[in-house]
Amino acid sequence: MKYSCLYSIVRFAPHAETEEFANVGIVLTAPTFGRMDYRLARKNWKRVNRFFECPQLFAKAIEIAQSELESVQMMTAQAKDSQIVNHFRYLTEARESLIRFSPMRSILVDDFDDALNTLYGRFIERQVEPRARREEQMVREIRTLFSDAAIRNFRDDTLTGELTKLHLPLVHRNAVVAAIKPLAFDQAEPSAILDHCEQWVMRLARAEREGIIELKNVLIPVTSPSAGRTAGQRKAVAEARQIITDYKLPLVNFDQTDKITDFAKQFS
Repeated sequence: MKYSCLYSIVRFAPHAETEEFANVGIVLTAPTFGRMDYRLARKNWKRVNRFFECPQLFAKAIEIAQSELESVQMMTAQAKDSQIVNHFRYLTEARESLIRFSPMRSILVDDFDDALNTLYGRFIERQVEPRARREEQMVREIRTLFSDAAIRNFRDDTLTGELTKLHLPLVHRNAVVAAIKPLAFDQAEPSAILDHCEQWVMRLARAEREGIIELKNVLIPVTSPSAGRTAGQRKAVAEARQIITDYKLPLVNFDQTDKITDFAKQFS
């Protein structure tokens, strides 16, 4: 059952004269259940430090925010719902300081922790579309592409072996086993881009070692947003692509639809 929560975006504003700020955290409270929690960015977050060029000041600001939010969290645990709303309203009042809060907003949630992580992803990590959802959309678009091209031999399937259980969205089984696994490299942190790539490459490599599938028969269509990417993100995407090619996995850009259909037609 959904219940009402209040949330606010934590902001770092080191230069009052320019009124520039960066979203650096989320604070969420459920007055009915007497719960309040928060999530803050790391003290050494490169995106903020690169923009404002004040790493020591940012680290100190995060410490101040954490101390203040811990105090409010303790008060929330001992307060009634009306008092909790008042505490939250006071917390989010306009102020002139390094750490500020957006006006409080309301939201209906099913799960408190999921809501906190979702809000953090949306406002801090700028994940407009979660990676898994983007990859699901890529699969749907490939299926539509195949339907238009009368390709009907790639289906959702699970490859299993003694040490492997690998679920893939587009698998061909006949004399040769082939597969297509789209990857979206749109994570906020460069390390997360590489982790996502390596996780799938290692899984596929293990499947090959067990004789379940050959890597040369696994196509990897990739996509990554070009607008607003940092140098670190661009470097991570380039490294991820190199990892894929080093393992001799066929690699294409997701918008190269002719190459995706040509790959599939080999197994028709």
